Amino acid sequence: MNITIIGPGAIGVSLAYSLANNNAITLLVKKEHNHLVKKGKISIKELSGKIIDKEIIITTKLSKTDLVILAVKSYSVKNLLNELKRIDTPILCCQNGLQTLNRLKKEINPNHISYLVTGAGSSKIEAGISHRNGEGFTFIGQIEGHNGLKIKNISDSLNTNGIECDSVENIQDYIWLKAIINSAINPIATINKVTNGDLRKKDLIRDVEKICTESTAIAQHVGINLPLNPWKEIVTILDKTSSNKCSMLQDVENQQETEIEAINGEFVRIALDNNIDATYNSLAVSKVKQITN
Repeated sequence: MNITIIGPGAIGVSLAYSLANNNAITLLVKKEHNHLVKKGKISIKELSGKIIDKEIIITTKLSKTDLVILAVKSYSVKNLLNELKRIDTPILCCQNGLQTLNRLKKEINPNHISYLVTGAGSSKIEAGISHRNGEGFTFIGQIEGHNGLKIKNISDSLNTNGIECDSVENIQDYIWLKAIINSAINPIATINKVTNGDLRKKDLIRDVEKICTESTAIAQHVGINLPLNPWKEIVTILDKTSSNKCSMLQDVENQQETEIEAINGEFVRIALDNNIDATYNSLAVSKVKQITN
């Protein structure tokens, strides 16, 4: 299958590396990363510390393909909508939070949208180089309708190349699950500038649990059937990715825009629409914005 992955960050490079053995992969990058086009390869730093290179096609132009994997930050998706509509190709999303899901469902045929939800830890060393620094769940599925051959192919390819992945029919419930997890871990780790493992300290874990409880209540209020217990998953993730810095903290340290609006801000908006409480999510948005402004 011909797959174009948009974005040379942590998740984009990790997926390109894992899928390249069974598919024809093209990595789409911005013109500012033109040096990667000439380089023609990506690199993965494994948990063991070993760095492995893989040659793939890298380009700055989006062409017709069998599948587009959208591996950019949530706030970058709106800038790609016209191009995605132009090529009219199935899209696999990987974004944190609920904002991308809600935006794409309004703009693109839902039958063309699928999602990959992962709790596996990875971080961007630099454009084109990713560090795999933790294990975790990965689920994939179609937003509407039944999972087809493309979903099966991606799932099978990931399973045979180092990422344990399950194909599910209720992927939207898993998107909400991951959004709850991110809403609790990311802002508290970012505000306190700590690794995931440090969040297990008594004073911090209490703050993580408050947001988790609130976000879970919002999800349940709007009828989401969570497939796993968010709090249990958070505890597991903090253990498995103890040395990892969450993506939001990495963004702050790299002086890049955060996804606080796409994650916690979206919970606040949904809560307001349904006249329910979002005090802790609102506070998280405010505190992270104080850090970044």
